[in-house]
Amino acid sequence: MATIDRPNTKALTAALDIYRDAMRPFIVRCLKRVPGMKVEEAIKQVLRDQQLSRFEQNLREGRKVEEAIDINDFQWLVRQYWREVFSDAVKPGSNAMSTLFLISDARNQALHPGSQDLDPEFVRAHLYIIAEALGDINAMEENRSVESIRDELFSPIEDTDRTQTSEDSPADSSDENEVAMEPLVTPAHRFRQGGRDVYAFSLDIETLDNVLPDRVEDRVVKDANRQLTPSHAKEIQRYLIERNNWLLGTLMLGISPDAVDFHSYVANPDSDDTVGELRINDPRALKIFDGQHRRRAIKDVLTELRPYGTHADKRVSLTEASLPIMLYVEGSIDALRQMFADAAQTRSIERNTLTRFDQRDAFNHAALWIAENSDLFAGRTEMERPSVARSSHNIIAINQLAASLKTLEVGYQGRVSKDRNSVYMLDLESLYERCLTWADDFMPTARAEYNDLMAGEVDNSEIPQERTKTMAYNATVIRILAGCYYEWLKESADWTPLAEFIRNASLEPGRKEGTLLIQAGVVAPGGISPAAQLGVATRAIEYIVQQAKASVD
Repeated sequence: MATIDRPNTKALTAALDIYRDAMRPFIVRCLKRVPGMKVEEAIKQVLRDQQLSRFEQNLREGRKVEEAIDINDFQWLVRQYWREVFSDAVKPGSNAMSTLFLISDARNQALHPGSQDLDPEFVRAHLYIIAEALGDINAMEENRSVESIRDELFSPIEDTDRTQTSEDSPADSSDENEVAMEPLVTPAHRFRQGGRDVYAFSLDIETLDNVLPDRVEDRVVKDANRQLTPSHAKEIQRYLIERNNWLLGTLMLGISPDAVDFHSYVANPDSDDTVGELRINDPRALKIFDGQHRRRAIKDVLTELRPYGTHADKRVSLTEASLPIMLYVEGSIDALRQMFADAAQTRSIERNTLTRFDQRDAFNHAALWIAENSDLFAGRTEMERPSVARSSHNIIAINQLAASLKTLEVGYQGRVSKDRNSVYMLDLESLYERCLTWADDFMPTARAEYNDLMAGEVDNSEIPQERTKTMAYNATVIRILAGCYYEWLKESADWTPLAEFIRNASLEPGRKEGTLLIQAGVVAPGGISPAAQLGVATRAIEYIVQQAKASVD
């Protein structure tokens, strides 16, 4: 019987083995710093069911602790001890938590590839992710090994029609040795903003890829922008590949005054607001101050989608599309930095709007569904603001509800990767059902305040006054209760004992003794609201669950 050749699966498996062998000692080194626990004990505290049985079996077979843990264990160990030890051990700004879930999923795919080889795009993306994860723990030799596997499997095809960049010719990378690029001439709208000339125009993606700086190491990018995060660029790259109805925002560029000429089409060429022909004498003078991740994603997606083959049509459709450009005539790097900061501060989308409008997130769907169908939350969810005012008749904002629903599924510290979100999106009905059980069964059992609302014994108009008597109407408290629910269900499907314990506890604000949240350390003695910091809330959840278990014993 012929053997199926699976080069993609083999490459991913080899990279996963490199990753596993580098992560094992890293995790053990970090766990040695967990206060008051030996490494083996710290691991057993986290692993459950089959994972724990396998770990213990490996130890009985004489394996060392680091050899007894596996890839699928990493995500849970890092999540549990993130704040204590792991957050300080990885590269600042890394997206380690979600990356671990993605790599675990890749491991499962590699073990069970089916009758065909793994999809090359899936493998390429995960080889990038694995290499980045190894870089995050400073395993640079292993990082280079995975990059070699990736480059060998997906060796790029040279595009001889494109202008050779300084990245292709490092010996000629200095400004003195570079040959000036051809001028870029395009119709543009000129206007004034903040005392500067600004030009609005568009570039097709192929032209954009040819003329804009594309290397984060290049000073014209680094000096005028924040440090590039490769995982963010990869997310945009995958988005462009996977969606036909994609949307990318305006790129903001800067250029010195002596690098541009403009000729108005109208009779009054000196008008500040006019349309004409913009000539950029040397496109190398362009500086990106907002959009480097989009720019890098464009470069990488055009490299990934080869001119010939399966995705040739997708590549053509992308290169023929255009992106809007705003070009600010400003030669000072310091001024561009400030412009980037100003733009970031003035364009943020409120979290409640994002929850309502971004329907690619399963928990946004769940929050909107619960806000309409739950007896507890329907008519009591703030839709217009990201938080609830003390005078409001609502008990939670829609974005806070989405966060609470996510917490009851993955825990207070949990993250939902793109792949995991896709799984939720495929079965939203089951997610809705689990969320509704928490909202309309557990919550009214756990607190008389919620039961009274659902029974009509307390009117919505009375909620502002009720806030002075109980912290049950606080959004952080609701999320903490969701976290307790999640932790409890790890070990028991019967949440009744937890609900009964919480129901009998005091949530009265301002008391110095006997109030559950004060004892849990999430509310200061005499305080009226809980702290929302991750570590504080997590420890409070652990305390409440432990006390509930003790009450049963």
